Amino acid sequence: MLKKIKGLVTGKRRPQGQQVAITKPGNIKESFESHMEAATYAQAGMHEAARQVMSAVDSARRKVLVVGHEDRFSKAVMDYALAFAERMGYEIVALNVLPLPKESPRVAPYCSLISREFMNSCEECAGVFRKECESRGIPFAHEVRMGRVEDCVREVHNETKRIEFVISEPDVPPEVAQDGERWVIPVYSLAH
Repeated sequence: MLKKIKGLVTGKRRPQGQQVAITKPGNIKESFESHMEAATYAQAGMHEAARQVMSAVDSARRKVLVVGHEDRFSKAVMDYALAFAERMGYEIVALNVLPLPKESPRVAPYCSLISREFMNSCEECAGVFRKECESRGIPFAHEVRMGRVEDCVREVHNETKRIEFVISEPDVPPEVAQDGERWVIPVYSLAH
């Protein structure tokens, strides 16, 4: 059985037509290397060094990605994300997405101007979010991207380690959301 697994992993005995897709290479390798480093220190009698390596692994906080509606985050989503992060011990990564097609010949000449204005507007809204995180002791990071929301979420997830959940704005018109009714805030799991 071990030979079959080894053959499949190395590619020598891979079934025809099947490809192995690795979406986030390195996570397992990094975890394995950290654990092996700690084990090496422990076997050499360097117990304090082993504890430090393992505490660094354990202290890497998990993250929740909060996707705003273009350049803003609603109060309901910010409150929900803050309570979620506080309760679960997560960091917050806030994401604003400008849904403009960068490749469009009509938009391309104005992209830099539009993106500059969008960035300024995003920074104002994210500043409120950042202050609230700081007051609660929650680490905060802010990203601004251009493109399709799905693609931007995928990019940030691939670039930022330990994002496990996505909280996003409800898909309701802003004028309806401001009526004071409670809406369901979508939360998605990205753990794999």
